[in-house]
Amino acid sequence: MSENSIVVVKDLEKKYKSGTHAVKGINFEVKKGEIFGMLGPNGAGKTTTLQMMGTLLSITNGKIKILEYDVESESNNVRENIGFALQEAGLDSLSTVKELIAFHVKLFGFRGVEIKRRVEQSLSLLDLHQYSDQMIPELSGGTQRRLDLAVSLVHDPKLLILDEPTTGLDPAHRSDLWTLLKKLKNEKGITIVMSTHYMEEADVLCDRLAIIDSGEIVAMDTPQKLKKTIGKDRIEFKLFESLNEEQIIALKDKFGEDNVSANDSFFTVRVDDGEETLLDTLKIIIQMEIKVKGTKVLRPSLDDVYLKYTGKRLEDLS
Repeated sequence: MSENSIVVVKDLEKKYKSGTHAVKGINFEVKKGEIFGMLGPNGAGKTTTLQMMGTLLSITNGKIKILEYDVESESNNVRENIGFALQEAGLDSLSTVKELIAFHVKLFGFRGVEIKRRVEQSLSLLDLHQYSDQMIPELSGGTQRRLDLAVSLVHDPKLLILDEPTTGLDPAHRSDLWTLLKKLKNEKGITIVMSTHYMEEADVLCDRLAIIDSGEIVAMDTPQKLKKTIGKDRIEFKLFESLNEEQIIALKDKFGEDNVSANDSFFTVRVDDGEETLLDTLKIIIQMEIKVKGTKVLRPSLDDVYLKYTGKRLEDLS
């Protein structure tokens, strides 16, 4: 375990009594101050892994260490140092926002003026002041998510575990929550481990990413490096009329046999940087007297990465 690793997961397995092998010997480390994501569809083993990290599920085989505490034998120390927000916000519908935060502050053993101070700190950090006296069912989904985070942060945890934090939120609230999570990382220095099946979320938020398929990590790196494993950008050229055989041969001679793919209504050219080379490539194609209706630069996506490593499209599974 390197000295700045907050989480170390080694040969982790989970088998249920039903016979389901949900997690199959995965390994990863999470560095201090990073947002580490687990990307995959429902049923891939993400939630099971996070629940074992959060001491909510027993481990079948392997080890998890959080801040050098063993999750199984030192579970109390682990719980004191983590915040955990589950996929469904577990909020008491009979409380106001302020009452719920205060209740959780008391659960962690804080007393007297410290309760008021921590409630105030939570309301400020999560921008919840205007809702402090509202009942929880009156809040929007996005505000309930922020309250769920506030509750999980009352004891200043060093690690925040988030299971599908933006599921069910509209795009605006999802974007707000991304901004908030970046703020927690950058201003509070909190390390975050999260699961998601949203590719844009993984791309925008995560410093590193583990792609999970059927309980196994099939690839792990920064989103940028994972996309680079796919290869080049593609420029798609829409056509007024289909290419003839001579034009296809000329394109392949010019750009390389492997870099040209032709269809009835369009063709694509693979290039190192689509935006940078678009104009030059278009000039060459116009000189070849090919009539182009429109162009589009296609960059490798995390869905392309998922397809490469699993043979499936994440978009089709989520």
